[in-house]
Amino acid sequence: MITSPRREAESAPAVPRRRGALDQVLINAAMDLFASYGYRGTSLARIARAAGVTKGALYWHFNDKEDFFLAVAERVLEEWRKAFRRDRPVVTRDDFREYFLKIFETSAQLNVTNPWVSRLLIIITLESHKIGPRVLRAMRKANSRQLEYLRDVVEQGKELGVFASDLEVEWAATQLWSSMAGVQLLWYLHGSRFDLRKSFRRQAREYLQQWSVAK
Repeated sequence: MITSPRREAESAPAVPRRRGALDQVLINAAMDLFASYGYRGTSLARIARAAGVTKGALYWHFNDKEDFFLAVAERVLEEWRKAFRRDRPVVTRDDFREYFLKIFETSAQLNVTNPWVSRLLIIITLESHKIGPRVLRAMRKANSRQLEYLRDVVEQGKELGVFASDLEVEWAATQLWSSMAGVQLLWYLHGSRFDLRKSFRRQAREYLQQWSVAK
């Protein structure tokens, strides 16, 4: 019989590992390779060559390729989480409109400075049948967190009287997520011929207008 303290110890969440300098070098190498060759086309041997270490040395830092991919994804997602943290409370309608526009501006800036975000989305979409359940669960969890964040944004817009009270939160959050993802993919495929910042600004203004409280 499992005692209560042992049961609690077994169910306690694992403490996130603090990665060192070599870990970051390996993650950088893996990031470039996943972006260039996809998940299936990236091997541990390739990562080792790109990082200038032996394949055996990799196992001192990561268990397998899935560990690498999850570390790369977490690096990118953490950068995004930090970027979207609010620097001040949103308490008025003007505060909310400013913050809503900033969400799109920040998204555009992050994609421009780190286009690996869009590549990650393409990899997950096209290679989902080749990726193990552990990675898929992590990516679905990340998507769920992003949708939850957008739901909270829409809900706050309604509470502050910026968005109409009858706006369906789930639908609006899904619209935001899918439209932003679509624009990101167009920009990634067409490059400088597609103005990402301009498109995002227009999206934000049109959502504010379409979902606003009727005058």
